[in-house]
Amino acid sequence: MQIGPAGEVFPEGVPLDYDKVAESLKFYLSWMAKLYVNTMNVIHYMHDKYAYERLIMSFHDTEPNRLMAFGVSGLSVLADSLSAIKYAKVTPKKDERGLITDFVTEGDFPKFGNDDDRVDGIAAWITEYFYNELKKTPAYRGAKHTLSVLTITSNVVYGKKTGNTPDGRRAGEPFAPGANPMHGRGLEGALASLNSVAKIDYNFCRDGISNTFSVTPGTLGSNDAERTEKLAAILDGYFSQNAHHLNVNVLNRQMLIDAMNDPTLHPNLTIRVSGYAVNFNKLTRDKQLEVISRTFHDRM
Repeated sequence: MQIGPAGEVFPEGVPLDYDKVAESLKFYLSWMAKLYVNTMNVIHYMHDKYAYERLIMSFHDTEPNRLMAFGVSGLSVLADSLSAIKYAKVTPKKDERGLITDFVTEGDFPKFGNDDDRVDGIAAWITEYFYNELKKTPAYRGAKHTLSVLTITSNVVYGKKTGNTPDGRRAGEPFAPGANPMHGRGLEGALASLNSVAKIDYNFCRDGISNTFSVTPGTLGSNDAERTEKLAAILDGYFSQNAHHLNVNVLNRQMLIDAMNDPTLHPNLTIRVSGYAVNFNKLTRDKQLEVISRTFHDRM
């Protein structure tokens, strides 16, 4: 079944060319942006038709400033995949239907979360381009378009429905939450990870850039006073770069593993997931495993 518009067919066994892939991506992002806005317009029109909150709206100005929020998921997966195509050698593999279902990636490539402009710039470009494409289609009732890099827990659900990607992520594996680097790829430490996310421009993501940051207690210091001082300095440095948002978890991975295996050990353990706090034991098993698989920074 043909879902989107027909595009260039990339041959099997031939390494992907970055420029051609980027042009193809822009073509489909533009198509998706128009479809996205028109779909949201229909949703909000029908919402007004059948569920208009007259009482609530009576407390607003006569001419309210309306915003229409859009979102993206898997930003670091896409950035790393494009980086792999550009800086390594990625060869597509097709199934019996002639559809690309896997990739052979040879060589190393820059990964988002290591303060490397080669891939961080790709992530920033994606959000800017998609936001500008969204704006080309007028929003219902003159609303302003806004974009978020925020997943809550949908990064697990979307990952289940997404096949293999050129960055090495396997079919069904979760995306990283929000604007986070992919799990285990932030090899240059906590500060490098924060620096990468800070490069995503809030001017193109005014509905929010969610970054859920986990660091071990020992990384911050040997006592509470030292940890508080160092964490405050980290936050100052992060937001001085015009970063937008940060969830902070200060804990060890083993505590989460113990809590998952025996909920009675830490019945009140509350963590930041992606924009909200939740009792760890109330998460589903697959979401617990995704949280455990995230990067817990053990060095600055």
